[in-house]
Amino acid sequence: MAVNDLRSRLDALARNFRWVWDPPTQDVFRLIEPRAWEAAHDPVRLVRSAPDDRLGQLAADELFTHRLAAVEEGLARYLSGTPGEPRVAYFCMEHGIAPQLRVYAGGLGMLAGCIEKTASDLGVPMVAVGLMYRWWFRQRLDNGWQQEEWQHQDPADSGLERCPQRVQVDLAGEPVTVAIWRARIGRVNLYLLDTDLAENPEHLRAVTDRLYGGDREHRLRQELVLGVGGVRALRALGYAPTVFHANEGHAGFLGLERIRELVAAGTPLAGAVDAVRATTVFTTHTAVPAGFDLFDRYLMQRYHAGWGVELDWLMDLGHFPTQRPDEPFNMAVLCARLSANINAVSRLHREVTEERVLGPLWPGRAAPVRYVTNGVHPRTWTPRRMAELFERYVGAGWDYAGEHAWEGVWHIPDERLWAVRQRQRAELVDWVRDHLGYPVLDPAALTVVVARRAAEYKEPDLLVSMPHRLAALTGDPDRPVCLLVAGLAHPHDGGGKERIRRIVAYSADAAVGSRVVYLPGYDMRIAQRLLAGADVWLNHPRRGDEACGTSFMKAVYCGGQVVTTADGGADELIVDGDNGWIVGDRTPGAHREVMADNVFRILEREVVPRFYDRDPDGVPRAWLYGVKRSLATLAWQVSSGVMMRGYGRLYRDAERAAGSGRRLPAAA
Repeated sequence: MAVNDLRSRLDALARNFRWVWDPPTQDVFRLIEPRAWEAAHDPVRLVRSAPDDRLGQLAADELFTHRLAAVEEGLARYLSGTPGEPRVAYFCMEHGIAPQLRVYAGGLGMLAGCIEKTASDLGVPMVAVGLMYRWWFRQRLDNGWQQEEWQHQDPADSGLERCPQRVQVDLAGEPVTVAIWRARIGRVNLYLLDTDLAENPEHLRAVTDRLYGGDREHRLRQELVLGVGGVRALRALGYAPTVFHANEGHAGFLGLERIRELVAAGTPLAGAVDAVRATTVFTTHTAVPAGFDLFDRYLMQRYHAGWGVELDWLMDLGHFPTQRPDEPFNMAVLCARLSANINAVSRLHREVTEERVLGPLWPGRAAPVRYVTNGVHPRTWTPRRMAELFERYVGAGWDYAGEHAWEGVWHIPDERLWAVRQRQRAELVDWVRDHLGYPVLDPAALTVVVARRAAEYKEPDLLVSMPHRLAALTGDPDRPVCLLVAGLAHPHDGGGKERIRRIVAYSADAAVGSRVVYLPGYDMRIAQRLLAGADVWLNHPRRGDEACGTSFMKAVYCGGQVVTTADGGADELIVDGDNGWIVGDRTPGAHREVMADNVFRILEREVVPRFYDRDPDGVPRAWLYGVKRSLATLAWQVSSGVMMRGYGRLYRDAERAAGSGRRLPAAA
């Protein structure tokens, strides 16, 4: 085989993101250059930078070419099951598909990636839309304070394909040209919209420059490109979906663009609104009113031209019933008014949504909001050694298996499960030492990980708020505990940055030694490493402020134990002290000191004793019982397959409503 032919075949594999959750494909890339692969997991750059002589060696290696042919055949077989034309268009501001495609910031993007991968696996006829951000920031610490080092990314280097189609969006009288990039996620296409074109003025080129950057007007422009430009991009690409899914309020302008289309085609305005409502699904992730995207009336007045509607009519779509016309326009309210199918992302979040978020839209009656509890794409987040155990003891379809199949985890020998967990922890410690460049942690110690976005309500510095108690926990010579913390603060979140600074200051104290570590640069790849090695995944947001939270779900598949406040999805899933621990008594509004005391009580009295209670063979039987119970009771529930079945019901309801032509009741 010629070197150029091999490079072309490898590049084709790299440009379908199914490699993210397909170990045989990853193995092919690893064989090209193991160290480069482990460092970045970036197959496009790996293939592009591979020397000709190395590819020549591989081309002459029969074993390698056989493995390459096998994974190519596997991908072709997988793609042969592609469903018909997409009937669902999924819009989201961010998408967490792979580490090197930096169009994600946190949990919202990770959820979108899990949904798209699951739609691919299960043959859901879906197409997805987002924005192509040209810049992302790498976290750097300066005396403990987060600094942002902005990094540029080229879409072509990130595994994307440029589409020939372009669309235009009017931004306050200025037409901006929007390019379209395609990401192949198995059998699902994700289209990312990009304004960085030479024909656009410089200030318009910057519309899709960075995720969640800039001022209110910049955000409004981005959301117009996503919603209006996204609908137009799908039309230009030849798609005619029946159902439009707005994942969070950022995508709300898609509804206005669809209304404009229908009115332009001759449908009366009221009929156009009814048609759009019937076929729109809106998922809200907001748990506090402060999380709403709000735009002042003067901005809406500048940008609403072209929709052919009165400004007051438009503003009313973004207002609660008692609001005045001059109050800010609310994107979540817009989505709720233009969606007949609204869902929260956990049972508790549905209650919160009605009580303090969207409930006023339906005065005097229950909010017509359902819930679909979030899940995670198992094969993206499960370490290989754990996946091999599941393959043997749960079955080949473990990722979407039901409750009965997961009973198979009870047959995993304790010794084998413990060996896997020991190895994963040791690999994490080795990697952290290499990453930081100095010896830290202890590969034999109980390892607790706190790794979330560093927002104040997530309380990332909760443990260091009781420094003497933490020092006693980590300094015990007989039963040591290591604490590893990671997470990014929003560039404009001074409170989150201050929490990070406190953790770093505590870890720098010589008395603490090397058992408390803050790990900078948190991203998707680091998250996978932390999840794999954590014995305890510690999650302590204030109850009611986390819509769902999915990191604890990923920890289940990694063989870790979860300690969490009863917030979001954990409230309905963590039920006892064997499949995880709930902090406190599920009472909302617990004081910070009370919450910290409760966390330490669980660690000191429950977690540490179970982990270090070993039999004569050195195996912690009670601890492993908890790991198996967590897997047996939670793994089948937190799979994204369960979540996708919930969305499937919403999609079918929307399709039936569209077919019946019946009018659905609107918000007040």
